[in-house]
Amino acid sequence: DYFIQAPAPPFPGYTFNGENLSQHPDYDIRIEDGYFSKTDAAVVFQRINKKTGETRYIYHGNDGTVMPWNDTAQLDMLKHEVREAVIQKIFEVARRFSIIRFDAAMTLAKKHFSRLWYPRPGTGGDIPSRADYAMTQREFDAMFPVEFWREVVDRMNAELPETLLLAEAFWFMEGYFVRTLGMHRVYNSAFMHMLKNEENEKYRDLITNTLEFEPEILKRYVNFMSNPDEETAIRQFDTGDKYFGVCMLMNTLPGLPMFAHGQIEGYSEKYGMEYQRAYYNEEPNPWLVEKHEKEIFPVTHKRYLFSEVYHFNIFDYIDGYGNINENVFAFTNRFREERALVLYNNKYEQARGRIHFSAPKLTYTGKKKEPVTVSLAQALNIKGDDRIFYAFREHISGLEYLKKGREIHENGFHWDLNGFEYRLFWEFREIYDETGEYEKVYWKIGGTGVASVEREMEEMRLQPLHEAFEALFSEDIIQFMLNRIFDENRGKSEKLGYKLLRGRFKALIEKIREYDYLNTSEPEVLAENFIIQTKNVERTYDFIFKKHKYLKEFLAKSGVSSLDELLTIGSNAAYRENMYILLAYYTLKTLIQELDDTRKNVLTEKLRLHWSLQKLLFRTGRGDTAIIHDINLLMILLNTSADLFDFGKLNFQQPDKQIFSEQRKNILHLKTKLAASMLDDEFICNYIGVNTHENVTYFSKESYEELIDWLFTIAVLDYFTLLDEEVSRREIESLQKWIGENVKFLLTAHELSQKSGYQLERLKEEISKFETNSMNANK
Repeated sequence: DYFIQAPAPPFPGYTFNGENLSQHPDYDIRIEDGYFSKTDAAVVFQRINKKTGETRYIYHGNDGTVMPWNDTAQLDMLKHEVREAVIQKIFEVARRFSIIRFDAAMTLAKKHFSRLWYPRPGTGGDIPSRADYAMTQREFDAMFPVEFWREVVDRMNAELPETLLLAEAFWFMEGYFVRTLGMHRVYNSAFMHMLKNEENEKYRDLITNTLEFEPEILKRYVNFMSNPDEETAIRQFDTGDKYFGVCMLMNTLPGLPMFAHGQIEGYSEKYGMEYQRAYYNEEPNPWLVEKHEKEIFPVTHKRYLFSEVYHFNIFDYIDGYGNINENVFAFTNRFREERALVLYNNKYEQARGRIHFSAPKLTYTGKKKEPVTVSLAQALNIKGDDRIFYAFREHISGLEYLKKGREIHENGFHWDLNGFEYRLFWEFREIYDETGEYEKVYWKIGGTGVASVEREMEEMRLQPLHEAFEALFSEDIIQFMLNRIFDENRGKSEKLGYKLLRGRFKALIEKIREYDYLNTSEPEVLAENFIIQTKNVERTYDFIFKKHKYLKEFLAKSGVSSLDELLTIGSNAAYRENMYILLAYYTLKTLIQELDDTRKNVLTEKLRLHWSLQKLLFRTGRGDTAIIHDINLLMILLNTSADLFDFGKLNFQQPDKQIFSEQRKNILHLKTKLAASMLDDEFICNYIGVNTHENVTYFSKESYEELIDWLFTIAVLDYFTLLDEEVSRREIESLQKWIGENVKFLLTAHELSQKSGYQLERLKEEISKFETNSMNANK
């Protein structure tokens, strides 16, 4: 009796000859045959009481849109006892669970329950056959006097106030469920549909109207981009800027964001709760997941900053003609001292404009509520003092900006947006400029974003020193160094070039002394040491091009035609870019040798020379990732012992082969131990890209080989420092043997990495095997 039913089939063509679906021995239940033949979708199913012979036709649940839900039976909510039974069942669930979700809750709102099941006379009804049960509004209200959900919410708030009630209420009834029925949370389908269709003016109106009527309603919305009844987020929004722009809105608007199943992974298959498994063989999209991790998840972690409406304000984005651009969503929010400003252009066309004043928002002003408009400065609690600045970071780019408080007070905030571009400004810091330094930085950066405002200030302070450092890497210096390698007529510019190099290095030393970071009294000595090291490059290539015949036979056996092939500044390498690294290495190495161990960090922590190096490398066309990689390489070269490729302790003139063999064995033992220890160094592991996949630890082939090649190059170049200007024939013989040992070790290092399959632990094992085999060979 609790269900809507009829004594006879509503349509005479219905037949019920299928399988009995009842598990009760006294009753038969059959759905209409058209479901099995896929020729019809009947609105009722058959129920037979086998004891009495009574047959009833009970209506399936139905929302009047596509077809009945043939696994359901429709309760008759017109009856008071049915409504009470449902409420008691809800309370039974609430005593066990703190959150309850009501599926298709809008179908039990009076407006739609009447429309579906007891339509007004003459309207026809949306469910076939229900026009026969037409009822006037007065008759319906007499039997169903109070909204069912209003009664549920009121009683739940009184008896089990810790329970959260969440309703699925489509057909644009979200506002009614929140405002009139008091539902705690409601799915906001308007968010998905309107933003997908770019009905931006409508959705802005929804927000602004809500703010003007009752702002608290906004935080009760559950915003989503997909659900089991809709196409997946990826099919609706794709994976580009529009997807992430809407996703950013979902995570920064008041209320509750809801990610759909498989949305973050980029799954395109639509399936609901009745699916026991996926039918598409889809794998997570790594790029999409990574972009969520970088841009969306940090925002989700700060939902406390965005979820409330007390400090929420939405702003009109005004273009250059004074018109409101309805495609741009611009809003602010605050939590204690944290502030945020969000901009998103939900249209392909570019937007140019500024925000200054908010849309009206219902606010307490004394004893009453009235709509109030605020400025951006008021919304973000910005002070207008001329000496107060605000530094804030843009989340997507990671750049920091500096604005005067007075500027925001007077002009608001200007920002141009490309199609579907989204920006989040947060991490606001209030700064009182006592010394005028921030004023200088403000005019220097001119409204552009920088990595750090404080870094810009530090760069201004260190600018004279950095200019002296960068002068060492001018185009004429770099070209001079390259000519010392590749130009056959290099002797013509030798004195002039080294004089220029010496002068600029001395100028750098003087600048460092001005900043009181270097106490040397002998800049000439330091400069001479620097020149000696840079000359190693020329001396090495003199040997390669003039005396390489001594090595030719040995190198040929190893598949190498010239030593030049193995050097990172050789003709086969990116020698121009690498010359910057080599010159920086010699510069910093010379300076470090003058500092004691407690002050060696001065070069990076105090002088910030790596900032200048970043700019220099950027001019060569290197990207940000490559530049960081290069600077990390430089730090490794400066901090790693050269012993890995130093066979200088091996006496190649030793006539006793047994003694020589013992010496070589001991040196190889030390080198393999050093190689193994380097692979345990965290900084080196980061540089060679150590990563774990399926419980196996790998390293990057390219980064590993690059590091080994650089260590080899530095060792070869440094070795020439130990030789006299004129190398004797005997020294040449020792030199070729020394280089031969190094080349063997270099080629072995490459071979072992290949054997290991670029797995870190296997590489360590291969190094250990190499040591054992070498020891046995020496015996």
